[in-house]
Amino acid sequence: MAIASDTHAAQAGSSNRMLKIGQLASRSGITARNLRFYADAGVFGDLPRSPKGYRLFPAEAIHWVRILRAAQAAGFSLEEVQELLRALRQDSAPCAHVREALGGKLQALEVKLTEIRLLVDILRITLGTPDGQSSELGCNLMETLLLEAARLPSFAEHRA
Repeated sequence: MAIASDTHAAQAGSSNRMLKIGQLASRSGITARNLRFYADAGVFGDLPRSPKGYRLFPAEAIHWVRILRAAQAAGFSLEEVQELLRALRQDSAPCAHVREALGGKLQALEVKLTEIRLLVDILRITLGTPDGQSSELGCNLMETLLLEAARLPSFAEHRA
């Protein structure tokens, strides 16, 4: 009889550690609808279901949601967040995977920042052009923009 009650207590203890979607929503600050979307996208991996079919989330899912929000705020796509969380759940050395992902994101942002600085420079030069009628385009500003845009890699790709 003691074994049966111990088994029941263990089951009750493990079910207490599992959260239904509403419980996770209230503890994490993300709506149940968004959690369903993330779960359907596979962000949380394979989730067990209750006998009534409700998704069950482990207690650490609260941390997963915090990581998801922070990573998205840092510019990571949902797919990239999914990879980060998978590494945290499965890798024996997740820091190497996380470091690589963060380094890749930093490199991409630095490239984007260089492009943005160039765009700002081009717009400043263009706006510094006096108004007037150009012979071809009807506006000196557009003439300057076309000349300056040639410095943009994306513009050069489209011209080719």
